[in-house]
Amino acid sequence: MKNRELLERVKKDYYNTIKTLANIIDVSDPYTHGHSGKVMKYSMIICTELGIDGREKMAIKNAALLHDIGKVFIDKKILTKNGKLTSFEWRIMQEHPVEGARIISQLGFLYNAVPIVYHHHERFDGGGYPDPKKREEDIPVGARILSVCDSYDAMTSERPYRRAYSKDYAINELREMAGSQFDPKIVDVFVKSLNGN
Repeated sequence: MKNRELLERVKKDYYNTIKTLANIIDVSDPYTHGHSGKVMKYSMIICTELGIDGREKMAIKNAALLHDIGKVFIDKKILTKNGKLTSFEWRIMQEHPVEGARIISQLGFLYNAVPIVYHHHERFDGGGYPDPKKREEDIPVGARILSVCDSYDAMTSERPYRRAYSKDYAINELREMAGSQFDPKIVDVFVKSLNGN
């Protein structure tokens, strides 16, 4: 087999592995079907606007597709609960970034997506999980991008416990939380892209 053919085969296997893992996420939680793909689409728009390219952009793309892979270990009763989670259930839910990072760390070619998946629920102000009190500079830019995209898609999608919010409502929420939950620069870029500016 020639080097070019081998490289193409490796690329195809790489893509198919990521696609399969993303499909596993969709199957595990019917309410979030297609969520990872939308988060990936939004994150790529932000990357383009911020001038992020190359390996970093690919890491963010892969992390966006796989950011919720850790949810495969969460009981479906918790994932699809029609109401507020108990404190015990919430602690279990908060483990999904850790489990997701652990899963993808086993695939060497995804090494640069691991910290993005691990930190995608950290807050800009040092709250969040799994490592609260992280400073802005300790949270990878990819994780800060995913945080905005993940939250926007969650707000504008149906959930077992509520109807989808409007685009305008979600944008207002992002703006209100800019500087606390979200990186304000990323919120600004994302909102402008949503509004076609």
